[in-house]
Amino acid sequence: MLKYYFRAILLFGSVILFFAFLGCLIPRSYSFTSSLTIEGKPEAIFAQLDSLENWPNWSRQFNPAEITDLKMKFNEQTSGKDAALSWTDIRGKGKIWITKSTPNQRIEYSTDFEKRPRMFSSFELAENGSSTQVSWSSNGKLPWGPFYGYFGWLFSSHMTNEYTMSLEKLKQFIETENAPSPDAMNEALE
Repeated sequence: MLKYYFRAILLFGSVILFFAFLGCLIPRSYSFTSSLTIEGKPEAIFAQLDSLENWPNWSRQFNPAEITDLKMKFNEQTSGKDAALSWTDIRGKGKIWITKSTPNQRIEYSTDFEKRPRMFSSFELAENGSSTQVSWSSNGKLPWGPFYGYFGWLFSSHMTNEYTMSLEKLKQFIETENAPSPDAMNEALE
């Protein structure tokens, strides 16, 4: 009977090793994009994206109401190229800094997470009449490990969802902030 237990353990261990080996072969790289059209000019949207101090207005990842124990520290420069933000929270700690800022068109930034490879991200703004399409993209690699390859698709799916929800909050914030006041609408009708 002991022989059967030993064989079962050996078989179970072999299956785990096989899947760990396959996990090492699966690419760990990821890339995802979320896009949304917002009623408003690129200038108003760019001001929210280019200033890291404004990110709690719309970003789920940097909103103290959404993330437990979030503590943020801003660099002296809070907007434009070289603006930086470091944080600690229940997820760990990290740093974001803007690497390129083209007014009303594009922002590129990098994110360092504790014990994880760097993530490269960008916002792309495309004006279309009275609205602007905002595309938020990220790419990078998951840490090395026998099972991270299996989680690449799950990570991309989760982060696309997070970005979409944040862009929805940005849309609501911009469209509420830029909505004409009732007085202005009445004056326009007269």
